[in-house]
Amino acid sequence: MLLSGILVITRLYIIAIVLNVQISKADNILAIFSYASGSPYLLVRPLIKELVDRGHQITVVSAAKYFPYIDGTHHIRVFELDHLVEDVIDFEYDANPVQTKWQHASWVSHFYHEASNYILTNEGVQKLLHNSSAQFDMVIMNTPISDALCGFSKHFNAHMVGIAAYGSTWIIDYLAGNSAPSIYEPMSPVGYTFSDSPSLFDMWNNWVYLTEEWMLERLVYLPPQLKLYRQYFDNSYSNFEEIRRNFSLILVNQHFSLGRVRSNVPNLIEVAGMHMCVHKDCKLDPIPDDLQRFLDEAEHGVIYFSMGAEIFMKWLPKHMKDTLFKTFSALKQRVVWKHDSGQPFRKKSDNIFYKSFMPQQQILQHPKLKLFITHAGLLSIIETAYYGIPILSLPLYYDQFTNSQRMRLAGVGQTLDLNSINVETLNNSIQELLQNPSYARTAKQMSTRFRDQPMNPLETAVWWTEYTLRHKGSPPIRLAEHDMSFMQYYSVHFTSVLFGRIGLSAIIVILIGYKLAKYIIAHSHISLSIPLIR
Repeated sequence: MLLSGILVITRLYIIAIVLNVQISKADNILAIFSYASGSPYLLVRPLIKELVDRGHQITVVSAAKYFPYIDGTHHIRVFELDHLVEDVIDFEYDANPVQTKWQHASWVSHFYHEASNYILTNEGVQKLLHNSSAQFDMVIMNTPISDALCGFSKHFNAHMVGIAAYGSTWIIDYLAGNSAPSIYEPMSPVGYTFSDSPSLFDMWNNWVYLTEEWMLERLVYLPPQLKLYRQYFDNSYSNFEEIRRNFSLILVNQHFSLGRVRSNVPNLIEVAGMHMCVHKDCKLDPIPDDLQRFLDEAEHGVIYFSMGAEIFMKWLPKHMKDTLFKTFSALKQRVVWKHDSGQPFRKKSDNIFYKSFMPQQQILQHPKLKLFITHAGLLSIIETAYYGIPILSLPLYYDQFTNSQRMRLAGVGQTLDLNSINVETLNNSIQELLQNPSYARTAKQMSTRFRDQPMNPLETAVWWTEYTLRHKGSPPIRLAEHDMSFMQYYSVHFTSVLFGRIGLSAIIVILIGYKLAKYIIAHSHISLSIPLIR
């Protein structure tokens, strides 16, 4: 009896020690998300929940609609962010919107300025900023184009971690300290040339394209954010550039196996699939019974069609719905169609199943699924790659064009232009993807490579986040480019000596050649003139 009592006391003592260590390691983290739509929140919510479960104290500033409440988290809701996206949803788009790149950039800049402004003017956020006892060890925020919010890191003297929900572009590389132009990609890829072997003209065109984007960033995107930063954090903007590039870590929603190998700097970590329910403690909800029967009884397989949660059918070209219905209803395969209005047609087809919400991951892993027709949003691309399904992309805007081209070049899919699509072109692409076994084979190979990781993506994101906390911002993994001059970073002293010698040698050769040619011409003229004088 005495021995068992001692064992119980010993166990309680050990548990108390463990809990004490766990509490002592808990950090205060401020997470600020200016996302106004649902997809990015699907990415960041698992990370925040896992950090909370590991004992960290988290304060989350976010929209209300798309970020469900997490137990143990202090939420500051910015309801204006919900209204901001509602304005976009209610907007009536033309079938063929004509908008220059600068006009589009102005619209995007205004959107993100409004999002940052709504956060900074929020009553709860203002109380937090003026609370002298508030302390944070880390600020997690979305990047890029929300630069004014970097002021939270300076205000609380906290390490800054960025989340690039739409993958990496040249501006992400710039903020992480990676100035290598070989891996640059555009923010808005319409008109940019993607190729495994670009021609000299393509490379020149892409260089001009990226130069224009740099000008847009400096002249359109950045000034409104700088104005907000000066208004709410520091009227002196001399250190603004340094602060916005002071990311200790950036988690990027991409992976090299998905068709793009990049020369990332150490503080830029790839975490594609972080949103997926693939870790051992996560269980997907079962497929509804009616949909389960529809999938299971598909004799010739299933095609899944979805344009994501944030693209509405009213935004598509007017002929698009009829084209899709005529094509799908003529197929022998069954089609699962995610449609925002539920049942969109008076006519019905026995091989088409409509619903406004679809359990996408559950459908993608169903053994009868043969093809995914999608808008090529990044989360959909990642899920499709994970489950090894061929893909037909119908991109509409932003990163969707980049994503679709990557899948096409990788050999796992095709891409069609929404504005020129018709029954014949759509059917031809579907039949090619279904009947040519190379697409399914390559998709399975991509899936195998993507899954072959030492940790799942969420574990990777959490490990690096806590690594940054443990090492006080992890300065050893930050590229020293931030602290080096242009001459030092590009080794201009070595380059100038090397090319200086080559240039000097070339100048000497040219001068000698010029003198020699001049001498020969002069003497040739004299020799030709002598007979005439005689």
